[in-house]
Amino acid sequence: MVTRTSSGGHRQFLTRRIVVAAGRRVAESEGVGGLTIRRVAAELGAAPMAIYRHVKDKHELTMALLEDVAEGLPALPTEGGTPQERIVAAFAAVDAYLAQHVWVVEILRQGELFAPRAASLFVWTLDQFAELGMDDRQATDAYAQLWWYVLGHLCYLPGVAPERRAAREGLLSSSVDDPERVRRAVRPFDHQTAFLSGLGTLVGALATR
Repeated sequence: MVTRTSSGGHRQFLTRRIVVAAGRRVAESEGVGGLTIRRVAAELGAAPMAIYRHVKDKHELTMALLEDVAEGLPALPTEGGTPQERIVAAFAAVDAYLAQHVWVVEILRQGELFAPRAASLFVWTLDQFAELGMDDRQATDAYAQLWWYVLGHLCYLPGVAPERRAAREGLLSSSVDDPERVRRAVRPFDHQTAFLSGLGTLVGALATR
């Protein structure tokens, strides 16, 4: 299927990869709420029917986007340090990577969507906890808790924008008897430092259960 690119410069054949790349550009700029087959078609300067030749619906496109993002997940440490240290490093790296693509959280919150390439993180985590004496059932529970922790941090990230942080500080200050105490408490707060500290605490607790 031949179509004109969104820039109008030259003509090219549409492929699934081109469609997925266009879908990712839309999601990055407009969020998952703005992701539609029609919007992707407009991004490519194509008719919607041309997109349906490569993805049957928005659900399939969304799954393809997840898989595309999963391809860029950081390499998992296989040696050096203790299993506990490797788990902390791996989940910190996953959090940092996904923080660059926060729109993915909108997809992951739907629960049933899962990128097959992300399964390597799950199996790797089972192996690390196995070294700490856990069976696969216990390790699966531990993996879920770690993933929920990361997902919670990613959900929080939109709130760290300066204007939102200022608004939240103002709301807190106006709701308590000692507003200056609140200001002193929240102004030096660094979400990334708190996240990494909590991650280490969580993994330590899981490792010694």
